[in-house]
Amino acid sequence: MADAIVAHRGQVPQPRNLRETLGPIVAVAEVFSSLDRAMPPTTLNERLARMRRITPTASQSAAASATGPSSASDELSALERSLLGETGDALPLKARLERLISVATARQRQPRRANRPLEDLVSGRVVENARGRFLLVEEDRSLETLHGAVPLSRLLAASPRTVAILAGEPDFASFDLSRSVFLDTETTGLAGGTGTAAFLVGLGFVREGRFVVRQYFMRDYDEEAALLHALAEDLSGFSALVTFNGKMFDIPLLEARFRLNRARFPLAAAAHLDLLHPARRLWKARLSSCRLVHLEAQLLGLEREGDVPGEEIPRVYFDFIRGGDAALLARVFEHNRLDIVSLAALSALACEWVEEGRAEEPRDVLSLARVLERAEDRERSGAEYRRALQVSRPGLDDSVRRASLARLAARAKRGGNVLAAVEYWQQAVDAGELAAFRELAVLHEHYRRDLGAALEVVERGLASLLEASATASHLTRDLHHRRERLRRRLAKRARRQTEDTPDAPSRL
Repeated sequence: MADAIVAHRGQVPQPRNLRETLGPIVAVAEVFSSLDRAMPPTTLNERLARMRRITPTASQSAAASATGPSSASDELSALERSLLGETGDALPLKARLERLISVATARQRQPRRANRPLEDLVSGRVVENARGRFLLVEEDRSLETLHGAVPLSRLLAASPRTVAILAGEPDFASFDLSRSVFLDTETTGLAGGTGTAAFLVGLGFVREGRFVVRQYFMRDYDEEAALLHALAEDLSGFSALVTFNGKMFDIPLLEARFRLNRARFPLAAAAHLDLLHPARRLWKARLSSCRLVHLEAQLLGLEREGDVPGEEIPRVYFDFIRGGDAALLARVFEHNRLDIVSLAALSALACEWVEEGRAEEPRDVLSLARVLERAEDRERSGAEYRRALQVSRPGLDDSVRRASLARLAARAKRGGNVLAAVEYWQQAVDAGELAAFRELAVLHEHYRRDLGAALEVVERGLASLLEASATASHLTRDLHHRRERLRRRLAKRARRQTEDTPDAPSRL
């Protein structure tokens, strides 16, 4: 099949771009639509007769003279005069249509110019390389510039070990944000797949004390190869990559486009920090959304004005390549630029939260403790769990208290500190953590050998579950089973005591 396609391409001239491909089709549709309006048939027979007709017969001419001029003929002649400057009454209908289509197609192939060229609106320049031409836009700013409330200079202070903690990847211990590239794409569709292309790719990186944003734009589909060629050359200078949901969308899409252009995405094997996942771990408990624009507003204090919604961007691009005004597309460039700078600022802020314990709201403190525990930083995570207990407000942050107590109890139990674990689980029970009843009963039964205390906890737990209408839960079944076992064990112990059999000493 591939050989057949190549052979076909060698015989038939290929259209220059998508506009040229669609031009004749649009032109034909416009001409026939005009003819249908000019000569509306009332029946199928009349439509067929009109298509067969070449010139009016003598009888038809006479009838027309008797009944008045034909409006259909007048409309067709008017269309010819507007497009050709003359009528073709002496020509067959087929020849008249071919002339109209030829002129309409030629007009369609002439690109309509925007009010202002895109290059001027975005301060870009056309770049040519071995694969063709594309539009390049570049700007830079001082690292001391504030993006919202965050200076970009914090990228220089971020520790690679902190990035490893955020990503949950021990191999990221050498991940340097100041030497990484921040990447974001704007695409022809949001669903992904082979048919979706990245018409605008933005990169951000630190260079000589400044933060550079470089944007690669294809003005039509025939410029994609040149765009990808230049992108590959620039990306080859980096060994680490930062995106926002890039693992699921941007990078698979770019890899597919590179494959279609018989090339390889240069950072396919690079260390990749997808900030979406650390952002969720740090801030999802408090924020209603972890979309980039929402994080930008809530954490950086930055509100966008006149921004193009992401779902509207593909339509804006298609309007542009059909000859539309470039002004709206210039706003897409600004949207992409803000995405990149915000991605860099949020990456630096996330590192600062981990390094300096910036979290203050109880839910944020709990989230930070979980991030640290996930990275196996036991000392700092324990300190943050205890801080979450201190800053939580009774009645307002009970869920934070329960979760913190549960984690501290589990860690104490794992470390062999049974007394501390019992104390934490008891506080969790008092805070309304139903699962704590089971854990506390286990500690009393198996570690402290206090069957009576274990049974008392189980009875309290069942009463609490009944009050909470959770009688069909797995926890309820577990406590029922545990109660029956404890009763049997206590009864057996009582019988042994009656027979004057010495009981095993209780031990902690």
